[in-house]
Amino acid sequence: MDPTSRLVDVDWNDPRLQELLKKTEGLRLDDRGTYKPRRIRVHPGWHPLGANRGAWVPALLVWDTGHGDLVIQMQPMPLRPGDPMTLDKAPNGVEARLEHGEIMQCRAGVRPEDEGKDVFLVWVHVPTPR
Repeated sequence: MDPTSRLVDVDWNDPRLQELLKKTEGLRLDDRGTYKPRRIRVHPGWHPLGANRGAWVPALLVWDTGHGDLVIQMQPMPLRPGDPMTLDKAPNGVEARLEHGEIMQCRAGVRPEDEGKDVFLVWVHVPTPR
């Protein structure tokens, strides 16, 4: 089958198309709200499984791809890409549910509603078991 057989010629100068495109200029895609955030706690660095010592920091898991990539909202602290991080996804449970990951990126929140707040986002990759 010819992959170009379904292509449509578009006249980008057509006034009807230009009018439609102008209506979309102010739109902004925002996928927040599609994932229900949940409270977790994090420990910068490796933390031995089952150990209850060390500095845990409360955080909010705001995105989980389901494939090991997470976005965490937490208080600002010195974190660098490549640094290890331990997450406890059951901070109030009887047993901790610890996962070890690597920080991929971290930055302050940049959306208008984040302005003036301590919104700090951390992207963490947790290797999935094979």
